[in-house]
Amino acid sequence: MEKFPQNFESGFEKIDRNSPEIIEALKNAPLYRKFGIVHARPAKAGERLATITASGLKETERTADEGDWVVTNPTGEIYIIPESTFLSRNEKTDQEGVYSAKGFCKAIKNPYGKTIEISASWGEPQNGDENCFIADNCDEEENMRGEPYIIDGAAFEKTYKLYQPEHGKEDDHSIN
Repeated sequence: MEKFPQNFESGFEKIDRNSPEIIEALKNAPLYRKFGIVHARPAKAGERLATITASGLKETERTADEGDWVVTNPTGEIYIIPESTFLSRNEKTDQEGVYSAKGFCKAIKNPYGKTIEISASWGEPQNGDENCFIADNCDEEENMRGEPYIIDGAAFEKTYKLYQPEHGKEDDHSIN
């Protein structure tokens, strides 16, 4: 993996989520598949909420646009995502408001070893601690969307498994 800068002064290390080092590391990263169930509902346009990680870190804030969804992950994180992303990464179950996760991502463990901040694709800061992951949604053929984002480390461990495309199965992943 490329060397990542350590020009951290205090607080969050502001990094460029689209830097050549991050993009190259994601291209070479393993493919993961999201698993488990999420609870979701259509968002109300203009609704604003903060995403708080299981460890209590404020990860980001977002204001919903028409058609967005509010999702609650198994770890309790609540966040807003666009409808197209939600529908491509989840499928409805027989239970009202319960969806089965089905999405893929390529992900790397935070290479900086400190808390980081990116400017997320929705225009707000997104923060992660030293255990977070930087990820990009992709399909099963590993075609990335080109919109890296942060996933809390605890949430990643509980909701993603290493995917073995040649075998068509998931396996427990090692992140060390």
